[in-house]
Parts: sequence; C-alpha cells; structure tokens
Amino acid sequence: MNEDISASRLVELLHRYYPINLYSSEEGYGESEQYQRLLELREHSLKNPMSWKRLLSRLREALPECKVEDWTVLFSNDNCWRVRVNLPEVLKLPDGREEVRTVVVLVSILAPVFTLYSSFKRYHLTEKRSWPSTTFYEHVPETKAHADKVEAIVRDVLNVHRLPNETLFTSVPDIQCGNVSLGEAKLIDCLFTDDRW
Repeated sequence: MNEDISASRLVELLHRYYPINLYSSEEGYGESEQYQRLLELREHSLKNPMSWKRLLSRLREALPECKVEDWTVLFSNDNCWRVRVNLPEVLKLPDGREEVRTVVVLVSILAPVFTLYSSFKRYHLTEKRSWPSTTFYEHVPETKAHADKVEAIVRDVLNVHRLPNETLFTSVPDIQCGNVSLGEAKLIDCLFTDDRW
C-alpha cells in the first residue's frame, strides 16, 4: 500500500469530516460542510456493503468454531465496520464467573485502515451480572492464534492497512467525536469509534 497513512495525514483527512473546535451540540455543527460530508459517506457505505459481507462470509467459513457477529452501526456515531469474533472456549473462573474472549476488528470508512484488539468480558450468569471488559491493543497469547487468522483475512479481502498503536492513539485536540470531549479525542475515536469494548 503506497498511500500516506501517517498520523499527520490522517488528522488532515479528519478535518474534511469534522468541524474544527466545535462541539456537536453547538450551532452550525450539524449544518457544516464537514459533517454533511461525513453523513453522506456513512450513507454511501451502508448502501454498498458488498466487501464487508464478503469479509463476514470468509471469517465464518475460516473460523466455524467461533461466533462471528457484525456489530456495525454506521447510522450512529461510528465511522467503521465492526466485527466481533468470539472465541469458542469460555473460561470458567474459580469465583463462579465466566470470561468470554473476543477478537474485534474495526475497519474505517474514512481511510483504508483497520485496527484489531482483544476484549475479555467477565460474567456471573447465576447473579446475572457483568463487569467492564478489559481491552488489549497489543497481541495477547490467549487470542493471538485467532487474531492472526482474522487479520490475514481482513487484509486479503479488504486490502486495508493495520494502524500501529502509536498512530491510533495520536491526539486530535481540535475535534469533538462521539462521547469524547473536545481536546480529548484520539485518531482511533475519530477514524473508527469511541465505543470500544
């Protein structure tokens, strides 16, 4: 891939889709050229999901032991396709809780880039309780074999580039995105979603 996907280039790209130094609740945000462009792109992406459907099909075919779930919500604050691949084994913990391990892929509609992370979610089924998930952006041994397979399929089907963590967590201080306040947004929030678990 010979496209410039440096952090500075991605921030520049985001300025085409987000009004600068405005909260989404402020006057003029919704009518801005940038926000209207973002809404058009989301709508266009929803109407043209063929590559995404092909990816989901390949994942299900290659990982029949896993539960592959499409969690895409492009009509909301998200700017990405999202798939969760739940690993087949549920870890039973000594205290009666269970842990579900998931590989999550986010593919941006704004640039040909993706991120992949692991999410561990604990539940206590008899008490009907759950705890906040633990998210790992680096490889972890418990999910690495599945994550490697998922990543290879994503690259093959979609021809996208995985962003390194140092790029993902680059600050974008002049953009307000989703539930992230102005001054606190990172590239990962704006390119994909701030709702990651």
